[in-house]
Amino acid sequence: MTKSTPTLTQSGLLAVLLQRQRYAVIELARRHAHRQDLRAAFWKTLTWPFRALTARTLVNYTGRRQQIHGDLRIQHPEWVEPNGESSMRLMEELDTLTRRGSNESIAAPHRALEQGTGR
Repeated sequence: MTKSTPTLTQSGLLAVLLQRQRYAVIELARRHAHRQDLRAAFWKTLTWPFRALTARTLVNYTGRRQQIHGDLRIQHPEWVEPNGESSMRLMEELDTLTRRGSNESIAAPHRALEQGTGR
């Protein structure tokens, strides 16, 4: 009588191999997700100062632009049209400064505008 060798299915070895393979795949996916989380946290920490500066700059730029526009409306209402756009008067004043080739500070246009309006 010959002893028959059980097949993989009969011995349950196939189920064990498949389960180990499944566990290995799950473990690889878990490690990959963990590495992605660490990488994201690292880059978030590394780039936080840049993002903070950029956001603050954009907010400040927009705020300053609105403040300048509001001040212009108050100080020189004739330069701002009813629809909110600046008239050609402001552009003419700025054009005279650039034609002179002035490389003075930014305060120079303010002084020139005051002198031009007779203040």
